[in-house]
Order: sequence, then C-alpha cells, then structure tokens
Amino acid sequence: MSCDFKKILIIKYGATAEIIASLATVQSIKNSYPNMQIDYFTEEIPAKLFSCEKNISEIFSTKNLSFGEILKYSKIFKEKKYDAVIDLNGSVKSYFLTLLIGANQVITAETEQNIPPVKNFYKSVSEKIDGLEFVENAEITVPSRISDIVSAAIPTEKDFVVISTQTAKATEGKKYRLNKFKDLAEKIVEKYDVEVFFIGTARERSALSVFENINPKIHNFGGRFDILECAAFLKRAKCVIGIDSAPIYIAKSVGVPTIGLFGATSAQNKGFVGEKIYSVSSKYLSCIPCGKSRCRLRNEEYSPCLDDILPEDITNLIDECGLLPLKS
Repeated sequence: MSCDFKKILIIKYGATAEIIASLATVQSIKNSYPNMQIDYFTEEIPAKLFSCEKNISEIFSTKNLSFGEILKYSKIFKEKKYDAVIDLNGSVKSYFLTLLIGANQVITAETEQNIPPVKNFYKSVSEKIDGLEFVENAEITVPSRISDIVSAAIPTEKDFVVISTQTAKATEGKKYRLNKFKDLAEKIVEKYDVEVFFIGTARERSALSVFENINPKIHNFGGRFDILECAAFLKRAKCVIGIDSAPIYIAKSVGVPTIGLFGATSAQNKGFVGEKIYSVSSKYLSCIPCGKSRCRLRNEEYSPCLDDILPEDITNLIDECGLLPLKS
C-alpha cells in the first residue's frame, strides 16, 4: 500500500508498558513521513507521559473507555476526517470505536505470541505503510521545566538508585516482598556510594512507609511525582531496579541502566532488552515464564519464581556490570 495518508489517529490504552512501546512506531512513521499528522488516543495517565512528544500533534485521553466514551470520541474523531486509524489494541471496544470513526483505512495490530509489543506494533503497521525504518528505542521527551521541578525536590546531590516496588493488588503474580526490597536497599547503601529512593503511586505511599526511618540514605518517594515527573526523576538515577511494571519501561525509554525482576513474565517477550538493560529471574524453576497472574503451585500473592530472587542476586549483577560506585 502506498502511503498517501496526511492525518492518522493511533489508538492504544491499557498497560502503560505497551503504550510506551508504541512510541517506537510513532517515531518510525514520523521519520519516514515527517509531514504526516499523528494524533494519539489513550488513557489519562499515559497521556501525560506523551504530553511533550514532538512527533504527536494532538493527544486525546479518557479516564475510562466506557461505551459512552466511545460514542463521545467517535463523534470527535469522525469530524477530524482521518485518512487512517491505527488500532494497537485490537479489542472489542477499540473495534467499535474505529468502526464509528469511519476512516478510509483501519490498521489493526494482531497479537502474536513471543513477539514483544514494540516489534509487533511496528510489524502490523509496516505491512500497511510502505517505507518505514524500524526505530526500536524511542526516548520519552522530558522537558527541562519538568527536570528542574524534579531536581529541586531531590534532597541529595549524591548518585542515587531508584527502586520501584509496585505493591498494588493489580500486580499480583509480579510482587516482590517488601522485606526483601528493604534488605536490598540496606545492602546497596552499605556497599555503594549512593542513596536509595523508593517510588510508587500515591496510594502506595502508606505501604512504602516501612522504608522510612531505617537509614537516612533511604527515602520514601511514593506519590511524590506524576508520571512525567517520574520519567525525569528516573532519568536522573544512576540505576533503576523494579518488578515488571511501568517504571522499568519508563527508565529504559530514558536511557538509564535498569534491572527488571521477572517471574511469570519473560523479559524477552515483553521487550525488556537492550543496552544497559538487565533482567533477573529464578535460576531453579523450569515452569517460567508461565504468563499467569496467579501461581498454580502456591495460591498467594507472592509467587515462588519471584521469591527465588535474593537481594544478593541483584547486588551480584550490579557488581558484574559495574553499575554503581563502590564506597572507598
């Protein structure tokens, strides 16, 4: 298909990590067709993350894509008269939205097993839009004014490590015990010339209070920043450590050395690979990655595959890769 599109809409909502992965497709299109207008429809929080992206002309967002919202936005988008709509969700709701928009072309991403989202999105789009060159590592744009706000909030001038715990119920099957994170933080400040900041959502700040008052070099920054400020904060870090959730993908996208803790999910299949990107998983269980949110071997929120990972496994990796400065 020759590409004579002047204006397109990309639809992607759901997992923030996958929304971040879609940025590579946006940049691939824009690099090949710099005059094409690309609009983007997503949810409110990731919309903030993309709010300063020069390759996106206009961002539309919704808190919850109900059928009422579908009707509302279908009218807005229909008036925009897009040449094409790229549906990166491929869900029932996104199907109805594209149907109501009535664009001349609809490009739908087909989910393929064992292909990371960043490559799957590009593959689906490049089959319909000629001449694209794959941009695998698209960096999130963090404006200087946001960086300045974040810098003013950091209570140290020393190098620091950021740890993302993600304690929310929605992350069952991906949880790492808080006492192990506490042990990890204490080992890091004891061994390396850095401080440690724990991050999480505002709702997680109370749960993260267990990290307060254990060491003046360990800080609870749960709920301190919105998602774009979080990107600026992660960009300042010497290293980021976290479970398989949005913060490690944000850190990856801003070029920071990042260690991901993986249990039931696969770093390779999720696209968590690249320069200065490292993953740690169980060395003993043959059943991973199973892709399940709950473990059939243990019916509780902490799965055996993540429990197998010890704080020493993480610090050993830090040493092997020379990620942090040792205390003199």
